[in-house]
Amino acid sequence: MTSTEETSSVRDRNRGDVVGLNSDSVAELTYRYLQQFPCIESEISVNDWDSIFDGEGAGDTAPILDRLFGTEGYSGEAFDATVEPDPRRLVSPFAADVGIDAADIVGISAPSSQLFDSLFYSLLGAVTQSSAVLTTKYPTCDVRRQVPDLDPVVLDCTPGAETDSGVDRVTGQVEPLRCGDLVSIGVAAQRATDQVAVTNGQSTFAISTLTQLRSHHDKMSFDRFLHELIGQWRNRGVGGLVHVPPVSSNDEDRCLASAHFDYVVEFATKHQTVVARILGKCDVKPTWRPLGASAVVGETGV
Repeated sequence: MTSTEETSSVRDRNRGDVVGLNSDSVAELTYRYLQQFPCIESEISVNDWDSIFDGEGAGDTAPILDRLFGTEGYSGEAFDATVEPDPRRLVSPFAADVGIDAADIVGISAPSSQLFDSLFYSLLGAVTQSSAVLTTKYPTCDVRRQVPDLDPVVLDCTPGAETDSGVDRVTGQVEPLRCGDLVSIGVAAQRATDQVAVTNGQSTFAISTLTQLRSHHDKMSFDRFLHELIGQWRNRGVGGLVHVPPVSSNDEDRCLASAHFDYVVEFATKHQTVVARILGKCDVKPTWRPLGASAVVGETGV
C-alpha cells in the first residue's frame, strides 16, 4: 500500500469497498454487508423505524460474506461482527463512505448518553491525527481514555475541575475553566487551536457537549462566541466536531447552531440498532445507514 493510501480515506470504486485510515478489513466489509439492507429515505418520518428493517436485501450479500470470512483474524470473527456488529468499530468506514474530512466543521446531532458519547469520540479518533477537546461532561482522564491514540489537548470545563489540564503546554500556565465564562474559554480555545494547528497531520477541535455549554448563556452571545471560535478553526485549517442535541423537526433551524457547521451527522437508535445519516452535505443523500447493535456498547435502546 502506498503512503497516500495509508494517510487517506477513499472508496475502491471497482469493488465498492470503503477503505479508511488504519484500515480494518473486517469492519469495512461488515459495514458494506449492513448497507445491503434498505434504510428510510429523508422524506419518510424518522418515527417510521420499521421502514429501516423491512424488505429484502438491496444487493447480493453472498460475495461480501465470502470475503468477510476470508479476512477474519480468528475463527468466528466474521460471525461475531455480523451478528452483533459494534457501531464504534463501524464509525470509521461510515466516515469514509460519506466523505467526512478532518478539515470539515461538523455538528454531531445525538442524545448525550453513554452510547452516543462513545460514538462521538470514536468518530473523532477515526477522522483526525491530533485534536483538542473542550469537555463539559467528562473530566480530562475520561476524555483521554476515550481517545488513547490521540493524546488530545483537553479544556476541562466540568464543574469542580481545578485546571484546564495543561492547555498551554509550552508555558505551563494552567487556569480553571467554567462554562459560564466564555472569555476565559475563548482565550484557552485560541491557544489550543494554535497548538494543534502546527502539529503534523490533520487536526480537529471537538466540543462535547454544546448543550451544557449553551445552558449558561443567552442565544446571541453564544452565537457570537461560536462564530469567533469556529472562524479561528477555519482560518487555521483545523476541523471541528461539535456534539449538539438531537435534530428536532419543530425547530426552525432543526439543529442547534447549524448555521456554523458545514453539515450535520445525525446518530439515532431504535430496535436496538444504531443508524446514522448526513444532513446538508453536497452529493450525499440523507439516507439512514445502519451501524450496528446498540447493546454491544451497553445501551439496549427501545
